[in-house]
Amino acid sequence: MSAENNGELSPPLQAIKIAPDKPGQNQREMILSGEKTLTVRAGSRDHWKGPVMLGCEIEPWAVMAEIIEIRHCLLHDVTDEEVKADGVNGELTGLWADLRKYYPEMTLLSPVTVIRWANVRGKLVNDYRKSKGTG
Repeated sequence: MSAENNGELSPPLQAIKIAPDKPGQNQREMILSGEKTLTVRAGSRDHWKGPVMLGCEIEPWAVMAEIIEIRHCLLHDVTDEEVKADGVNGELTGLWADLRKYYPEMTLLSPVTVIRWANVRGKLVNDYRKSKGTG
């Protein structure tokens, strides 16, 4: 055991699966650029603040980040800022339409978990920044 954690076990690595890219919706690039900094998921999820792997197993890629905020609410309580940070153009109704693709029974009164991350890092991030001249 390392001295860093005073003999305590580290929590297991948590992961958030990101949907594959679709025409007009490049989730990976939005995460790498910092345009997408959170996700809204159906139900009450048990994520915690700390390291998280964001990635897609269908189009294999992954990056590390830090979960900095978790909020449980009803879908209609998701703020305009959160909708934008999820990478959705428009209003809450746009987010609702996107979520119904994955959760067909979702209503505006459905419970959701808002998960916000920061400090996205890894080789993909470094390569992306170099390609854009920002790293």
